[in-house]
Amino acid sequence: MPSENGKSVILTTLLICTLLALSQITVSYDSFMQDESNPVFSDSNGNQTIQGQSFLNFTHPISHSSQVNATWFARVSVLESYGTDLLENRSIGLLDQIDQALGNSDGWLDESEANSFSELVVSSRSWTDSFSGGCCAFDHSSMSVVGSIAVSVNPPEIGPTNRTEGEWGWTESGNLIGTSDGRTLRLIDLPRVGALIEEVPLRVSLPENWEFKFSPMSEIITGSPGAFIVDRSQAPVAYDIRITIDRNMPPLLSATSSPQISSTISLEKPSSFSATCSDNPLEIPRIEWIIRKNGTTISSFENSWISVKPSDLNFIHGDIMSVNATCIDFHGATSHWNDNPTVDGISPHWSGKFSVDGIEGEVIENGSQTPILALSGSLISLEVNASDDSSLPVMLELYTNVSEGWRQTGLNQQTFEFTANQGMGINGADMGINQRHMQRTPSEILMVLVVTDDAGNTVLSEWTLTVLDANPPIVIPRLFSNGIEIEYDDKLHEGDVLEINLSHSFDDLDSIGDVSWSVLVDGEEIFVSGPDWSVFEPINLSGLKKGTHNITVKATDSKGNIRKEPISITVEPRRGAHIRVVEATLPDDAKIGNSVMLTVLVQNDGSDPAFARVCLSDICGRWTEEPFVATLESGPGQSTIEFQFEIQNDTVEGLYLSWDSASAGTYGDIPMEVSVKSQAGIPTSLIFAVLIGILAFLFVWYGNSE
Repeated sequence: MPSENGKSVILTTLLICTLLALSQITVSYDSFMQDESNPVFSDSNGNQTIQGQSFLNFTHPISHSSQVNATWFARVSVLESYGTDLLENRSIGLLDQIDQALGNSDGWLDESEANSFSELVVSSRSWTDSFSGGCCAFDHSSMSVVGSIAVSVNPPEIGPTNRTEGEWGWTESGNLIGTSDGRTLRLIDLPRVGALIEEVPLRVSLPENWEFKFSPMSEIITGSPGAFIVDRSQAPVAYDIRITIDRNMPPLLSATSSPQISSTISLEKPSSFSATCSDNPLEIPRIEWIIRKNGTTISSFENSWISVKPSDLNFIHGDIMSVNATCIDFHGATSHWNDNPTVDGISPHWSGKFSVDGIEGEVIENGSQTPILALSGSLISLEVNASDDSSLPVMLELYTNVSEGWRQTGLNQQTFEFTANQGMGINGADMGINQRHMQRTPSEILMVLVVTDDAGNTVLSEWTLTVLDANPPIVIPRLFSNGIEIEYDDKLHEGDVLEINLSHSFDDLDSIGDVSWSVLVDGEEIFVSGPDWSVFEPINLSGLKKGTHNITVKATDSKGNIRKEPISITVEPRRGAHIRVVEATLPDDAKIGNSVMLTVLVQNDGSDPAFARVCLSDICGRWTEEPFVATLESGPGQSTIEFQFEIQNDTVEGLYLSWDSASAGTYGDIPMEVSVKSQAGIPTSLIFAVLIGILAFLFVWYGNSE
């Protein structure tokens, strides 16, 4: 086992190695980023270091599974300050590379050193495989060089190695041969690995009737479909550039007209024709238009669209106008579109009839106008019959401003319907109080009938419908109790100060001052507005007895439209506890000196419950066990109280009823008086008179008997 000192030495060594490795990685990464920020095709002064061009020309037709022939040519010119990867130390520049690697390092480039470098370039560019040589592959396979590549080098000039202005370069050419596979589409792959030959644009020429179709790198491809240029130096990634080619096909042409034409075209209205032509992504095909009459060319245009007014080209009603569009691509292949509409110079005819709530008006025809008046809420109907001399369908369209985008359509015969209502600009609940009380103008509904024949000839008729006032006022009564606004189903009590306020009410058109008002309570009119009354003044409803009351607010506008707004309220017994003694009685046999039971009937006419007891001087009985209270359903609340005491005199003094209502916060005493009934015998005078009468009767009876 290693000692502790040995372990420390090992750990220290590992740490130092790790730091050195990380520093090397950092330096390598920084160098890489520096190379990325300084492209190889420009020097420090912004001059292009590599110039030239290359050509790949397919010389024979291309067929399935057959031999493919092409020629290759490249010309490259490079600044001497730019080093080559054929020699070491690329960063010191080409001249010093040659002097040090191929010469005597004397700072001077001599002829021997230049020739040695030329031989090196020839050797490096004498390739036989087209893909490794920086050219291409065809249908996934490299092409082979027929014979050898002819390379001619233009070496650097003889002289000192510290110069920076000179150039060197080379040209190369050769014939290539490859093989196509059995697929329909052909593929050309161009290498992109950072070689010097890739820094110059490559022009690809295809056989006749072959063209570029697609490439994921289409943004770096320009030119024409049959001869396009690939700028490999602009490729964003180091990855092969794939290009799809195929035989040329005629372009795809589609055309439309506006207005849409089926078989006729308007004589006096412009008609537009537009065409789209899709073909190769490297071209915009030409579109040619020709207008003919009876086989004779009247006019021609070269554009993607045209606008034609037949009358300007001397067409008349009934002529046939031939419209032809031709799309021509890069190879001269064409596609055609044509239409042969009949020129129509006669507008359609229509007649119709308005109805308001089923009541028909007079017949109207093309362009005729008649004033239309309708009460708000009326159903408006317009029955239209249309025809055209072409016997083709006639389009009917009715537009109104009843609502945004309101439109109804039909063909030949159509009944259009809508409801005439007051629209925007009338009084409404969404407005402030003063705004909704203003005078407003009745709404007007604008109507436009558009009658269009198949050729686009149009007849336009307009009307204005005035919406008359048929809406009653909107009644918004507000109920106040003791100055506080309440809901109709809130509790009301006898004696409350009740008022109705109508200031939030309004009429859709009339000023609020032109609306008359009346209020009925249980069928009896209690209020009628006068000329000087303002809707802001409250209407007094105080004095209503307990129970349910039906209130009707009646509003009438200047046109006699009436609104009756019913309100039902319930008045409860008055607030608080209102106590009174209904009756206080002693028994019939009550005598002085005896103990008696006093019976008291007490009544509460208020809506707050109360308790009560009977007191004699400072002696009181018990409180009532249950509170007694007046309700709307059962009437006043009553309670019977008994109080036993001993009678000392005929008249009981110091007797009173004590009551208390916690919910009402009130209490009190009510004095009471009761007396013992008199118990005296029959008066003596009456007895004496009776005896005298009896004696007189006996005396008379006795005298007669003798």
